[in-house]
Amino acid sequence: MELPPAMNQLFTKHGYTLKKKLGQGVSGAAFLVNNKEEDLYVIKEINCRDRSSDAVKQEVDILKGLHHAYIVAYEDSFEDREAGLFYIVMEYCAEGDLYKRMQTQKRNEFTEEQIRDWFVQICLALQYLHEKNIIHRDIKPQNVFLTEDGYINLGDFGCSKVLERADQYAQSVVGAELYVSPEVLKQRYTSKSDIWSLGWLLHDLCMLDVWSDILKRHNLHANSMRGTPPDISEKYSEELRELIKEMLSCDPNDRPTADEILAKPFLNDAVNRNKNIPEAFTRKFMKSIRTFDQAYNKHYNELEILDSKLTKAADSQEEIHYNATAGSLSGGVIGAAGGITALVGLILSPFTFGASLIVMGVGIGVGVAGGVTGAASNITNIVRQKSLCESLQQIEQNYNNASAPILNSLKTLNKLMKTIARFGVFVSASTSDKAQMSCRSTAVGAGEIMHLCLLANIGRFGAQADKIGRAASGLLSGLLIPADLAFIVKDSREIHEMINKKTTDDPETFKSSVLKSIAQMRKTHKELCNLLTDINKAREELNEYIETARADT
Repeated sequence: MELPPAMNQLFTKHGYTLKKKLGQGVSGAAFLVNNKEEDLYVIKEINCRDRSSDAVKQEVDILKGLHHAYIVAYEDSFEDREAGLFYIVMEYCAEGDLYKRMQTQKRNEFTEEQIRDWFVQICLALQYLHEKNIIHRDIKPQNVFLTEDGYINLGDFGCSKVLERADQYAQSVVGAELYVSPEVLKQRYTSKSDIWSLGWLLHDLCMLDVWSDILKRHNLHANSMRGTPPDISEKYSEELRELIKEMLSCDPNDRPTADEILAKPFLNDAVNRNKNIPEAFTRKFMKSIRTFDQAYNKHYNELEILDSKLTKAADSQEEIHYNATAGSLSGGVIGAAGGITALVGLILSPFTFGASLIVMGVGIGVGVAGGVTGAASNITNIVRQKSLCESLQQIEQNYNNASAPILNSLKTLNKLMKTIARFGVFVSASTSDKAQMSCRSTAVGAGEIMHLCLLANIGRFGAQADKIGRAASGLLSGLLIPADLAFIVKDSREIHEMINKKTTDDPETFKSSVLKSIAQMRKTHKELCNLLTDINKAREELNEYIETARADT
């Protein structure tokens, strides 16, 4: 789609490329974008003229501090001050929001198991927020997003409020009309108001048919505000129906907290299931492990061979340049001697006509010989230089072919593990320590232990994978040396510089363009060695999972 050039430039400046506009709200639009690594994100546009800049920054500050499996992840933010617009970059949830899912479901009821899973996931997110004294204040299906793996992410914190203490009231009327609690109309909003909104969301998941008549839905909400909770189909369990009534109590004190909801016995299975890494992630993780293992076994030796070839190429380039410089310098000296001899013969010609002609002829001959010597040296080395350039091109091509499968599989693993890491909020430090001990003392593969060990190791692997990504970026780019620079000979000082700094891998220590290039080759070789070391370290971090993946094939 077409965006104003200024907006395109702004997105590009911050490393994002627009794919499409997702929608337009009152305060701004939402855009689907990708970054330089082709990862998808949503950019939420906020018109700062409609909302104070302090309110916008509060939303950003809230998002920055939230790290939870069932809360939309914050990625970045930036501002267009001239246009009065603020942009928040967030995780992309590929399956849209829960409201759209409810619409497509129409009259076909969701199973109670599915409803319990989604409900528990939202409740776990609210439990996390309320522990931080944050109230969402806008719980509704439109702000609950579905990921491609089937679980939910609670989003849109534009109305959220951070309280100084847990029992404090927020004083404003916010939230969707059909989900607001009675106390909100009195401008007294607490965490229990989120529970009321979640109660109505749970009702709507059970009673999809109420949306066929919007007036009926309004009447049900109005009645609940006067103390008459809505009826729930008897297709659902008595415990679930009773919970909805408790959550829709007009007195906030009678409503359960998120902690009390999650402690309900009939929700135990759903809570245990959703406080663990989703099965879809486990399958993806093991598949990615196998992909990395196969890529490593197939291509790592090729990278080691290329590392050796790059060292030889740097040595060869240095030898070529040294010979070319020395040959040109020698030819220049011989040519200069010939020129002087010819000049002496010319000066003596009036006095010793015959002898002077002989001297001048010898001088001319020596000068020509000097030129031939220099030219021959350059021609010989130009041929060698061309061969070296072709060799470097082949090294670069082979590097790209060999490294891409390994680096891409590591990138996929790292991205997946960063998402999995958000489930670490359910694992205490003591549990994590026990998981590490279990990994060392028992066979990996028991589901829960493997999950705990994975969560415990993610931080180290993530740092290692990020380091590899940075090191591998453009590693061999710019190695090829232009032919017109290869044999620019200054004077004998260049040979002196080469001799004294032969092993230097810092291009900035040289004045010569060619010597800078040779140093760059040595520096690249050093970086490639470090990259190979880092890849091996990453493999060591994943070794126990690689063994499990092999056993499962």
